[in-house]
Amino acid sequence: MALLQKFDPPAFLSDFNGIPGQLEAWHNAVSAWFDAVVKIELNKIAQGVDQPISETRTQYYNPSRFDPGTLIEQSIPWNAFPKELLRRFGRAEALKQADSLWHLRDYNKAVFDTPTAGDLPYRPHNEYCEWHVRRDPDTQNIVHIAFTSEPPEYWQALAGTPIPGPDNVPASFPGDKKLLLKRYRELVSQQVELADLFATKDVFDRQGNKLMAQGDYNPYNKWNTTHGIVHLCAPPNSLTAEIQLAGDATVLYKNSAQAQVVDPDALICCAMYGGPDRTSDPTIGAAVNALARIGAFVTLRNPVGLYMDHIDLGGWAAPDGGALDDCVRVVRGANNLIERLEVSVPKERGFTVSDITIGGERIQYGGQVAECITVHLVGVAAAPGTFKNPSLSCNGRCCVDPNDARTLNRAVPWKDPTPPGKVDALQDWDVQDSLSRPRHTDDAAPLPLRSRRI
Repeated sequence: MALLQKFDPPAFLSDFNGIPGQLEAWHNAVSAWFDAVVKIELNKIAQGVDQPISETRTQYYNPSRFDPGTLIEQSIPWNAFPKELLRRFGRAEALKQADSLWHLRDYNKAVFDTPTAGDLPYRPHNEYCEWHVRRDPDTQNIVHIAFTSEPPEYWQALAGTPIPGPDNVPASFPGDKKLLLKRYRELVSQQVELADLFATKDVFDRQGNKLMAQGDYNPYNKWNTTHGIVHLCAPPNSLTAEIQLAGDATVLYKNSAQAQVVDPDALICCAMYGGPDRTSDPTIGAAVNALARIGAFVTLRNPVGLYMDHIDLGGWAAPDGGALDDCVRVVRGANNLIERLEVSVPKERGFTVSDITIGGERIQYGGQVAECITVHLVGVAAAPGTFKNPSLSCNGRCCVDPNDARTLNRAVPWKDPTPPGKVDALQDWDVQDSLSRPRHTDDAAPLPLRSRRI
């Protein structure tokens, strides 16, 4: 195999083609993001085994800088509906919540509860697929649902806004604001104005980090939240997060019995990457880690992106008894690389999306359609057996609320006390090391040590 000559835009989208320097800037940005993550993983391994970084090798690589030989591709699929909502609310309420907008402070008060960031709206969809529902104002029947897996970085680049990478070094792009406006008007509304898409003030998190500068492209603008949807905007749904998650998952870990950690839930808690109560992150992490365990070089396939793979119309039925192929269309991307998918009924058929049934149930929420959508990314492995990297000790563990143990909370560092009101969600591999860890900071009784999954 030859070195990758350039990183293409997600799904080979063509918006950048007519912008001088834009494709080159995109390639340079993605390459720099890979380089930054490779460096992070090298440092992690070197520190974990206490050896010089010059003697350390990482299995994750930048395919534009290194050619490991013949490649093996592996699609990693998961369902689009957020598992966190299902666990927290149950299906009936989760469907309602998924069609609503939340605020950034609802996602993480410790980070976003500030005057400038706290009230910004986002969709509570954290499986790298988001949607917006449009209803008839008189009947409340659904007339249109738009789904997207487009990363915010693509649209920031189109706007010419710098994008910080995993190392916080910003990538710059020429951009084309006229084309940005044109695409918004095509996808959402002819009423979009250019000024609507940019921040009117600086936005800071609670640590004082600037999330957006005045004049930067605003991913939370009204035409991408309250009034429509163009791309992903939930905090965890980003391309840089995907690149780093894949890199983090190539590091091997061992339990207290010196056996490798392989269970998806155990691995994500142990390694402290991603969200442990999602479908996507544990699935991605476990699949990538399996490639790493066979001693292979590992990376992501070009064009790097998260995609809808397909929508399953099995069990769907129209009131007129006809087929429903004309009610679902791919607007951006292509088969297996779907970036935007829309569901609506041609006017001549005389019914609405809400008159369609799935498994005999009328479509009342966008989430019922999301349950039929498969999202995926494609991992790439090469030269299995090349590596025999050591396994590191766990960095963290997960906790739960003992009064409502349906949701596995984000991992905390291994040596930190258990957060107030929480208890450790321990597995067999935790038992030995739990004896040396600080005990609970409140009076809540711990769950049994052998609870495998809470």
